[in-house]
Amino acid sequence: LYMNGVIDRDKSVSMGTQGLKSRYYVKFSCPFVQKRLFNYFSGKIFNQMGRLYEPFDDLDDAVTKQGLNIENIIRRYHEYLMKNREWSLKNAPRRSDMRIYEAVFHFNLYMYLAEFLQDKGGEVFPEFPTGNGQVDIIIKYGGRIYGLELKSYKDKNSYNKALIQAARYGEQLKVEEIFLVFFIENIDDENRKKYEVDWFDEKTGIKVIVIFVETENSGTDT
Repeated sequence: LYMNGVIDRDKSVSMGTQGLKSRYYVKFSCPFVQKRLFNYFSGKIFNQMGRLYEPFDDLDDAVTKQGLNIENIIRRYHEYLMKNREWSLKNAPRRSDMRIYEAVFHFNLYMYLAEFLQDKGGEVFPEFPTGNGQVDIIIKYGGRIYGLELKSYKDKNSYNKALIQAARYGEQLKVEEIFLVFFIENIDDENRKKYEVDWFDEKTGIKVIVIFVETENSGTDT
């Protein structure tokens, strides 16, 4: 499979208790296969999403004929995640320390967006390859393209790098703004105010809109 270009080798480096630790992975190199696998695992893990919002909830702050307010949609997703986390993630794959794999939340957001917009004329699909090892989501609605880059927050250095990467991705999409969504277990109001700010990249002319999504709920399900 490797010799015929079906699969490729990938490497990640992380800091462990005994210093740098390298892990090797096998990945499918074909973007089409990557998309099909992403769709498969998203549906496999989250075949039931439950109620995305209340029946009488006014969605005018999120969806209009003119366009989408991605920030408000992501806020609604966070509310949904906190409200339904216990049952929706009950059988989610977990690491050896019993914490849920970060990729699971990427699948969850993708499924939420797909179901949220399916009856509103929107299209949602993952984008591969991204060139930075992370998942990107493309939304098409009302003749406009919205790009979301998904990251797991690690530290300030990776945060700054992610801003630049997102701006470059926005330039590739030929959009004026790009949404950078960080998943983090918890974030206080002070750090949210400090880091959840728009950033303008002078080199590309792209505005990066940063949004943090908390994945923990009052310390439960650790």
